[in-house]
Amino acid sequence: METATKTAGASNASQPVNYMPHAGDLNCSEFYMAATTQYGEYDAFQHLGYKGKRSEFLEDVNAIAYYFQKVLHFKRYDVFTIFTPTNVESITMFYALNKIGVTINFVHPLLPTEVLLETIRESGSKGVMIMDLLARSHVKALNALNMPVIVCRNSDYASKIKKPLTRVGEALITSLYPKFKNVTEYRTIVNKYRGKSVEGLKGNGEDIAVYLNGGGTTGKSKTIKLSSRAINENVYSLGYIDHILEPGVESEIIILPFFHAFGLVVAMHMTMCNAARIIPMMQFNAKRTVRLYKENRVSGIIGIPNMFKKLYHTKGFDGPHLGNTRMMFVGGDDCSPAFINCFNEMLKKNGTGARLRQGYGLTEVGSVCCANTNWVYKEGSVGKPLENVRMAIWDDDGNEVPNGTVGEICIAGPTIMSGYLTKDCPPDEGLYYDKEGTAWVRSGDLGYKDDDGFYFFAGRKKRLIIISGYNAYPVDIENLMDTLPFVRESCAVQGKTPEGKPMIRLFVTTKEAGDEEDFREQIIKACKENLSKFSVPRDIVFRKELPHTPLEKVDFMKLTEESMGM
Repeated sequence: METATKTAGASNASQPVNYMPHAGDLNCSEFYMAATTQYGEYDAFQHLGYKGKRSEFLEDVNAIAYYFQKVLHFKRYDVFTIFTPTNVESITMFYALNKIGVTINFVHPLLPTEVLLETIRESGSKGVMIMDLLARSHVKALNALNMPVIVCRNSDYASKIKKPLTRVGEALITSLYPKFKNVTEYRTIVNKYRGKSVEGLKGNGEDIAVYLNGGGTTGKSKTIKLSSRAINENVYSLGYIDHILEPGVESEIIILPFFHAFGLVVAMHMTMCNAARIIPMMQFNAKRTVRLYKENRVSGIIGIPNMFKKLYHTKGFDGPHLGNTRMMFVGGDDCSPAFINCFNEMLKKNGTGARLRQGYGLTEVGSVCCANTNWVYKEGSVGKPLENVRMAIWDDDGNEVPNGTVGEICIAGPTIMSGYLTKDCPPDEGLYYDKEGTAWVRSGDLGYKDDDGFYFFAGRKKRLIIISGYNAYPVDIENLMDTLPFVRESCAVQGKTPEGKPMIRLFVTTKEAGDEEDFREQIIKACKENLSKFSVPRDIVFRKELPHTPLEKVDFMKLTEESMGM
């Protein structure tokens, strides 16, 4: 990878060695074993203070695989739905089912029952795992499907700690068990079948490992098929970013959900294969993350911009404990250069070589496809393509545009999806083939490439606002707002003038109370001085809070609908 000119405040760290195995035809379970066998015994996971060894983790994986194959009679290509928060049980289930060739359908655990039923039907799932505290409202619907239900609890692993635990709500959900059909507790499975094992599949890396939702705000966006090979290739391509020096001692906090590729592939699978002690959080909480940082030797953390912004403003995060961190990676949405610079100044002050580095990716390409690192980066960019990944900027007709020209970001390579899960459509639905027969994903995102090979994100195509024939990019406005000291969060969307013409409406939340008219004048002044006249908001709306998607992104679709009077 070509080394770029380092900017002020950059780390002088040299490029680490990639210790990840080559993906080849391995499934994810094989890849995990190939990556970690060399390290022997170590603390592989942690939950509420309990640290579980790698051997315990593998025993639980084998017990679950045995149960599904020998008791439930699941076969290769069958599908099972995981409807739980980010927890240890989801991790063991992922590797156990992948071992025997079962596809996992990950679903956001807070979606309504009708969306859960829809995805179960569309995926052809033959069972579901749900968490006890979230199960009550879904009992009737799941019973109607008459399929196996596995219930996990917050105390499944924490109960091994020799001190009293609070099991809020567990007595309530236990009273509902007789109303469930075919229900089994997760901990019953791992306790009853511990020591049992089945022969796993070998060399089936092209099998579909997971179905993932594309991240729509309604839960009804396209379902993406990712093979084990695509997932493993992504982890291998990222393997050079960091290497754990003390397996099981160094840890990584998982604050992203597994129903999203960034959380499943990068935060979870890469961390597990890197032999770090994984600390999953069922729901992101900035104060708890700070506490975990102080209590553990955290070597890396991966998140989306809003999570890092909350951490930055949380008391106690700025401290010497950050000195243990070597890698901080932000993606999933655009992160302004102004915020990244402020965040990195904090890291530099605390003596760490880590810097918050931005990357780019989407579920359709297995997660990350482009990234800055501590040794190759350019401010304002999303970095360079990963090893074995091809990227290009296309116009609407599929032609590559010159450097510096905004177009659609397109990606090819071994990490891309196998296609969308559809009915009566080709299995590779959603892929586009060039004249050489190479499969590409058209991202729907706008960007450009510079002469040094760095890519820059310019926003979603569907967010592009055209005013008097000129393009206005909301991301430029929002990034500018991050330079104003009183702005906490912003979102620029399309609105309509009284005459029905398009204009820009800017929604803003502030860090503290103040004169809104003064704030408005400062915003307009900054926009006029730094942006084209077509990007200056005609209307500015101040709110106490902005709506967010399940992934903590600002819900621009909801604000757009409000702005357009839909």
